[in-house]
This record gives sequence, C-alpha cells and structure tokens, in this order.
Amino acid sequence: MTARAVLTRACAAVAGLALIGAGVGEAYEAARPSAGVRDKLRIIAPAAPGGGWDTTARELQNAAETNQLTGTSEVLNIEGAGGTIGLARVVNQPGDTNTLMLTGTTMLGAVEINGSPAKVRDTTPIAKITEDFDAIVVPADSPLRTIADLMRIWRSDPGALAVGGGSIGSLDHLLAGSLAGAAGVGPTGLNYIAHSGGGEMVASLLGGHLDVGFANTNEISDQVETGELRALAVAAPERSEDLPGAPTLRERGIDISMSNWRGLVAAPGLAAERKRQMQEYVADLVKTPQWQDALANNNWLDAFQTGSEFERFLRDDTENIRRITTRLGLS
Repeated sequence: MTARAVLTRACAAVAGLALIGAGVGEAYEAARPSAGVRDKLRIIAPAAPGGGWDTTARELQNAAETNQLTGTSEVLNIEGAGGTIGLARVVNQPGDTNTLMLTGTTMLGAVEINGSPAKVRDTTPIAKITEDFDAIVVPADSPLRTIADLMRIWRSDPGALAVGGGSIGSLDHLLAGSLAGAAGVGPTGLNYIAHSGGGEMVASLLGGHLDVGFANTNEISDQVETGELRALAVAAPERSEDLPGAPTLRERGIDISMSNWRGLVAAPGLAAERKRQMQEYVADLVKTPQWQDALANNNWLDAFQTGSEFERFLRDDTENIRRITTRLGLS
C-alpha cells in the first residue's frame, strides 16, 4: 500500500470518529466516576490487542492491581489510524480523571501523516515511561561494512538501495528518512519498503529483498549475535546493551538520536491538583516490582519523566517529527 493510500484510509477513519463520539461519549460522560485513578483506572491502548501499546497497558494494569494501587481497572483497546482514533476519544472527554492513554513516537507521526484534528498537545501530559532505540542492519555478506558506506551510496545513487522497516510513519521510517536526509537524499529519493513488524522485515532482509533494515535493537540482536546480520550503527545517545559492538551514529559523526518512546497522557481540562495526582500515581506505579520486571522481560529501557521535563520533551519531539514527515512529503 502506498503512503498516499495509507493517508487516505487513516483520514477516513479519523473523520468517522465524530459519529462514534456523539452517542457513546454522552453515555460515558454520564457514567464516569470522579474519584480518580486510585479509585478506578482505565488505560487506553490505542491499538489492537497483542501489540506494543497493548502489552504496555496490561503490564501497567498488572502492576496497579497487584499492588492495590487502584480499586478497579480495565484496559480499553481503541485501534485505528496509528493511535489517533484513541487520541480523539481522550481529547473529546475533557475533565476525565480516571483515564490514562498510552502515546509515543508512532502516534506523533500518525497525527502529522493523517492530518488528525486531535493532537497530542491537546491532552494533559503525565509521564514518559519507556523507550528503546533502532539499529541499522545489513545481511552478513553485504558489501556495506560501515554507516559511511551507506551514506556514500545514498549520495551517489539513493534509489539503488532498498531499505525497509516498520509501517509508514513508524520510528523505522522516520529514522530512515532522517538519515537519508543527512546524506542529501530528497523526499522522493528514499526507496523505503514498509513491513508489518520487525520479524517480517528481517525475513525480507535475509531473503535478499532488502539491502538495509531499520529495527529495534532487541528485534535483531539474536540475528546479529549468530552472524546472520551485521549492525552498522544504533541511533541511540550511547551504545546499546543489546548490540554493544555497534557504534552510535554520533560516534560516526552523524548527529542523530531517535527513540521509540512510550508515555501516558490524560484528558484535557484537568485541574492542576488532578494533574499532580495522576503524575504521582504513575510515579508510584513505575516503582513497583511488577513494573520493574516488565521492563526487564520486555527489554524496555526505563525512561521515566514527568512534569515540565516531560512536557518539554514532548514539545521538542513533536516538532522534530513534524519536520521529518514534512521533509518526507508525508504531511
């Protein structure tokens, strides 16, 4: 599916939200308790069951219930349009003190690509909780030995390389576009092939259908360790524990570091005291043994931020992703 087709379908989905919100929203508003997340916690995973947002939501729910941090809890999956359907649901329920929604890099990209009327900036930022980073990998027999080789070929003949990663607007795509831009490749010059996930991309790479792959470090570390793939670099501020032998882009003179982060936001229109209570609640949640186990079991990096630090990060990352999607011709 082309990027334009993805955009068209996603915009239609977002537009349809108005029809969902009219009746359902009124009933939800009437039934909503007001005591806050320590009384009743609702976590919106803005995607289908089984994915990264859903897994994160259920790990948070487990930590909350095991430690009796809330009276009752539920995970609500609202999928569609890169998370912007769930985003619109939260934005259209101002003052809701029981709901936290997962957000992150993918949603920021989807907002720009889909032209979503609901923006992450319309919510109440609560906290960033995890992040992970991408690696740039090639098959073991690739003539590309270093990131400098990749940049050199991009400068001379960008279309000669088929590069792949996750969906249009994912961190993989944004990173590929940002790195190609550093090599002087224009918005139409990047030969990017989207995949449904890291496993599918690795299969394409090993099958000879791709020259270069972009994927989360923990998705390809096993293949690098066995010698099937070679990591050219990681897009992290420091070397990854998953790929300790791979240099960072900054070590190679390329000033790019991008994370796939996940965080929590709440409805707009919260009183300052309610916002503070939610921030304190999440701070308690991420200290639990169950959440610490979840970080280790899922290879997530602890990236807890709250307050003005998270709000500043969110503003900066939103602007950065807007620049990248604009340069790629996606927004």
